[in-house]
Amino acid sequence: MYYFACFLLLVIAIPLVAQEDKVAYKADRLENARLHNKSCKKLEGNVTFTFQPSGMVLTADKAYKYDAEELIEAHGNVKIVDKEGSQLQADVLTYYPEKKWTILDGNVICASSSGTFYTTKLTYDVERKEGKFLDGGKLVQDQMVLTSRTGLYDGGGHKITFSKEVVLVDATYALHCDQLTYHTEKKEAYFQGATKIIYEDNTLLTEQEGSYLPSTHHLVMHNGSWHHQDTVLKADRLEMVDKTNCVAEGNVSLDAKAQAAVIVGERATYSEKEKEKRTEITGQPLLTKVVNNETMYLRADRFLSVEKNSTENGSEQEVHALGQVKLYQENLQGVADGAVYNSKSNTIYLQNKPIVWCAGYQITGEDMYLVIEEEQEKIQLFVNKDLFMVSADPVDNYNQIKGQKMVAYFKAGAIERMSIDGNGESLYFVLGEKNELIGMNHIKCHNMEISMKDNTLEEMKCTPQPIGAFYPVALLTKEQMKLTNFAWYADQWPTKETIVKPTVKAPDSQEIAVKK
Repeated sequence: MYYFACFLLLVIAIPLVAQEDKVAYKADRLENARLHNKSCKKLEGNVTFTFQPSGMVLTADKAYKYDAEELIEAHGNVKIVDKEGSQLQADVLTYYPEKKWTILDGNVICASSSGTFYTTKLTYDVERKEGKFLDGGKLVQDQMVLTSRTGLYDGGGHKITFSKEVVLVDATYALHCDQLTYHTEKKEAYFQGATKIIYEDNTLLTEQEGSYLPSTHHLVMHNGSWHHQDTVLKADRLEMVDKTNCVAEGNVSLDAKAQAAVIVGERATYSEKEKEKRTEITGQPLLTKVVNNETMYLRADRFLSVEKNSTENGSEQEVHALGQVKLYQENLQGVADGAVYNSKSNTIYLQNKPIVWCAGYQITGEDMYLVIEEEQEKIQLFVNKDLFMVSADPVDNYNQIKGQKMVAYFKAGAIERMSIDGNGESLYFVLGEKNELIGMNHIKCHNMEISMKDNTLEEMKCTPQPIGAFYPVALLTKEQMKLTNFAWYADQWPTKETIVKPTVKAPDSQEIAVKK
């Protein structure tokens, strides 16, 4: 039993002994010495320490191996190479073989096939391949340089965690953040906290987190914003496929500050090609724009913002509203199949037989456009073909005006005057003091000049001499009370509630006015 117990203890002890490194060393010169009041071995010239079974090799110009304690000091061209081929270099090294951790000081370099890391001082566990740097660190990989004041080096996990004043610079971006973990083999960066990314004249911001692949310039940010000149794109998730293509998802907001306009939706895509930049927004998108100190709402199936740059005319931006367009302002509403807003001319084009309601008038035509005059706080409405205006009086008679073309001038939501050109025709119902119908005026002429006061007809001038007739109520027929192609679209008349849906939050009008 005694021999069996001794044999068992020997078997148990063998693995424990195997886990400890045995040190073999050699040098051009080897002598006994005394340093810091301690006995040691002094090695000089081509100093080499070999540690088994770990396979680690330490080389230096000079070293001291202390006899009474597990301690090695190395100086000059210090290098540690492990069995995987990773290298650590420094001017000075202090190594504790029993604890298997070391302090590298002065021009520290950690080199591997996936990059080179530099610092002035590194406390490093050679078994776990983990270290800490407190006096600044720098990683160089391909065209990328990554720096910070402090951090953790993990050679085994192939990653470095940078903290405090982190800066990543490559051929595309300059990234500044609070903390960043970089995987040297995957070549991917994960950043956290307040982050700013700059490229050309663009800035990307987030207060949360994201990731970046320098090799493909692929960038993802959560709750991020993209600032370009006077335009800001925000979303729950921003993905830069490269610096010319972006995808935004969740609570998307595109804010064009120069135009005092904001588009919100659920998804946006951005692409840049030659001299044209395109942003498409979908997911119940809504545009809000301040027009003459009042907020205008525009709803469509999707919006397409196109920015064009030319050396002759400078920058020009168009916003296309596509499919089921609805427009609402307190004194102006409309529907159309499509609409285009041009920033340079400050004009809104309504396409494919649109309908506009203003000051109680329903206005239709083949196509029309609104010219916004911000300084005079006026709007001009142009109808290019097949004008038809209708307004209902208090007893549901319909006053009507027809013509080929029209220009109407609005101020403070009221019509000041109208110019109608070509085939002018008008029906106007005359009411008594108690709104009883007295009769109807029917006028035909080529051109009409109409003046309004408080949205009520004040004066009408017709050229050349008009052809007209007054029909007393007793002689009126239903056929006479409507002009050819009359239509009343009250069921399509949009309200603010039908446009600003609770599923997509619209910016507050006062907030937009402040931005302006």
